[in-house]
Amino acid sequence: MKQRRNAFDKLNTLFFGKDLRITEGDAYTREREYDYSSYCPVEKYISPQEIPTDKAYFITDFGAVPDDKTIDNAPAINACIDACAKNGGGFAVISGGVFSSKTVILKSNVTLFVQSELAAFESGEGFQKMALIYADGCENIGLTGGGVINGNGHLFGRKPLLDKNVTEPDEYIDVINMRRVYRAQLRFPHPSKYGRLVCLENCENITVNNIVLKDSAHWTLRLTKCNNADIQNLVINNNRHVCNTDGIDLMQTGNVEIKHCFLSCADDGIVLKNAVWEGCDGAMENVRVSDCEIISCTNAFKIGTETTYPIKNILVENCRFLMTDLYPGSVSGVSIESVDGSEVSGVTVKNIEMSRCTCPIFIRLGNRNRAAEVNAQSASAVEFGKKAKGRGIDKSTFDMKGELSDVTVENVNATGVELPVIIAGFRQRGRTKRVKNVTLKNVNLEYRNAKEVVDKRLFIPEYAAEYPECWRFRNLPAYAIWARHAENIRVENFSCKPAPDTWKEEFIFDDVKGISRG
Repeated sequence: MKQRRNAFDKLNTLFFGKDLRITEGDAYTREREYDYSSYCPVEKYISPQEIPTDKAYFITDFGAVPDDKTIDNAPAINACIDACAKNGGGFAVISGGVFSSKTVILKSNVTLFVQSELAAFESGEGFQKMALIYADGCENIGLTGGGVINGNGHLFGRKPLLDKNVTEPDEYIDVINMRRVYRAQLRFPHPSKYGRLVCLENCENITVNNIVLKDSAHWTLRLTKCNNADIQNLVINNNRHVCNTDGIDLMQTGNVEIKHCFLSCADDGIVLKNAVWEGCDGAMENVRVSDCEIISCTNAFKIGTETTYPIKNILVENCRFLMTDLYPGSVSGVSIESVDGSEVSGVTVKNIEMSRCTCPIFIRLGNRNRAAEVNAQSASAVEFGKKAKGRGIDKSTFDMKGELSDVTVENVNATGVELPVIIAGFRQRGRTKRVKNVTLKNVNLEYRNAKEVVDKRLFIPEYAAEYPECWRFRNLPAYAIWARHAENIRVENFSCKPAPDTWKEEFIFDDVKGISRG
């Protein structure tokens, strides 16, 4: 690898967006070294928990059999939950071994108390609602017990392009190669993949406390159109190469507290979405994330990409975002996006420590407008071979409607940086839309100790209709902040130690109206 690209190298950059998706081959079930993070402090977040003495119903009393992978215990577990619900609620207890199961259906006023382990049936067949645990229209439900819910996600992907996981960084900082190496380590879905680990829809008063969610096959904990959720003392420990294994996905779900959690994921750690093709139909507000550690191969905390309805009043504080023992590092630490027509506003991120997050802060307004093509492949569609949900939405409904404003990021220390802070609106079809009212205060960045590939370009494309990702912009010509099509940007007490002998400018503000620096 070299620092300057020759003519052949530059030609190859034209194929930067080419996907390295593996679409053929049998399921690849081997667990590799570094698939799971070497740092996973379960004892810091999970405590032994005694079985309740009141209103406790045991799945073994309904015929569940432990430690036999050939047995589907879902009928026994669901019978236990039904009995608990019919008698006013309480606890459905899983204790005394590993219980293999297909889909478990929660009911109102029932808490699934997992003291030992619930494991996804290994064939991947016969699951309902594409989930191991599912609930719809329930209230007062929970997961707890100090045990493990295991999705066996490593069984449902294809062999990655690379024969082993990559741990050593490249000699040079090169965004193009980062993306290629990342994609070449992924286990893309095999048709046997059954779905998500926990999926809750239209539910209210949800408690997830003192539980381990392990090795999800897809999104790990998905809450859609739910209200009032308390998520604390949670560990998510996924195989970091199983495609689309987000940690926590909130979709049109408001009044949520996520506190004191550890997440290690192949995809986004905590992500907020609100898209019409995912069944959403209104605003989501009031989400607070605090005291969490997040390891993500993509984005530690993210708003977007699938966002058509408003997302407001979001607070992320006192967290640590990191990558441990893989290359490349996390795509971003904080990613705040509106690209499908959503109004995203009132976002505060503060008191954050980052390590090896390629782009520490990515703030992006675009106009992909996926709702105009409701048959386009969404993440779920790609994963399960289905078309996204059509809602009869006129293509103009969300076109050019996106707004991104009132974002404050303060007290951030980031090391191992490889891209600047990016703030980007867009120009499309003769119109310019700007990110508005962004404050960066007390931000300290330090680059990885490596030289950067010289990637000078005559112009940087808008990418307004493309999937929004900081890597899309490649090696930018600024190292501290690169901003374009923005308005009212306040920068106070901002410092950045660049890569050695950098060829870049410190700050670039292109078509930015109103810059305050102090």
